[in-house]
Amino acid sequence: MANNVINAQNPSQFRQPYPLGEKNTAFSQYFIGQSYLSLVSNNKNLNVPMFNVTFEPSCRNNWHKHAGGQMLIATAGVGYYQERNKPARRLYPGDVVEIEPNVEHWHGAAPDSWFAHIAVECNPQVKGGTTWLEPVEDAYYLKVCADAKAKYDKENTVLSEKQKAIVSMGNYTAQGNLYMLKQALEDALKAGITVNEVKELLVQAYAYCGFPRSLRAISTLDELLKERKAAGITENYGKESSDIQDKRDKYIRGAEILETLSGVSKDAPKASYAVLAPTIDTFLKEHLFCDIFERDAVSYKDRELFTVSMLTALGGVEPMAYGHMAMCLHIGITPQQLSALLNISEMNVGKFYSDPIREVLKSLTDK
Repeated sequence: MANNVINAQNPSQFRQPYPLGEKNTAFSQYFIGQSYLSLVSNNKNLNVPMFNVTFEPSCRNNWHKHAGGQMLIATAGVGYYQERNKPARRLYPGDVVEIEPNVEHWHGAAPDSWFAHIAVECNPQVKGGTTWLEPVEDAYYLKVCADAKAKYDKENTVLSEKQKAIVSMGNYTAQGNLYMLKQALEDALKAGITVNEVKELLVQAYAYCGFPRSLRAISTLDELLKERKAAGITENYGKESSDIQDKRDKYIRGAEILETLSGVSKDAPKASYAVLAPTIDTFLKEHLFCDIFERDAVSYKDRELFTVSMLTALGGVEPMAYGHMAMCLHIGITPQQLSALLNISEMNVGKFYSDPIREVLKSLTDK
């Protein structure tokens, strides 16, 4: 498989919890692409050998089997695992694969992402070790990866290509995954999102996942734009936000925008957090719903799709996801579109993040 810009990334830029280790030269004949190996545990008294294996994009090992079986614990990036005659399974950090003895399988990185997992040798006392079989050829590998990723393609047609790109931007911005964000930003520009729209959304990110995530995302966009300029690509910057003519108090303007988004009267009783900490209520109304949402370079619908995508990838913020999904439904985003958003999020960041938000959506639509 030909190398591309993705494969040229320095492996030290790939964030993972365990050391990269050295190039896996001892087993390179059984891999397509570059892998790295680092010993995690080889305590003879425990007798559970464990290794951190890192794969560059598109790297995978041959079909093989283990006489004693094996466990894989995904720790970073996106990968694939497949048993003989079964569909490939897409892997995300936290996923565990239990491989029975003598089951033929392969595993490795997704075509567009680095991947790392802990490999646990089970029953190392069993004779036979690892039996290496034929390579997983390019055409086959690409097909099974595409088949796994296309699981939701038909359902996702309710979102435009622009909206799909907004979801991926939100997912990767929230998690600080700059490597995948850079690809998502390029996809967004190709889908027709203007540079000014992208900038508006990345600025908005500060209100949901903090200034550090927002600033790193904007820096990633800056880097991408410089690379595209050097390649002779002319950007569509699009319109900038209009000058704000409304000079009323920002708190009042923000409260009215929130009322428009939610359908809940601005005079309704305040949430308990706003009663306990009135300052946060002021910041929400003035800085978020006025300073940001009042800017018209991006529509309310696109801002809310971006927001829910960020909240999904953050995890542990179900009450906020509930509120913003309710806003989405109120302003005309359909349950099917929100389900598609979660399908894309599942492909980007995994079921650990998407499943709790599916329950939130279900609670809203079951009313």
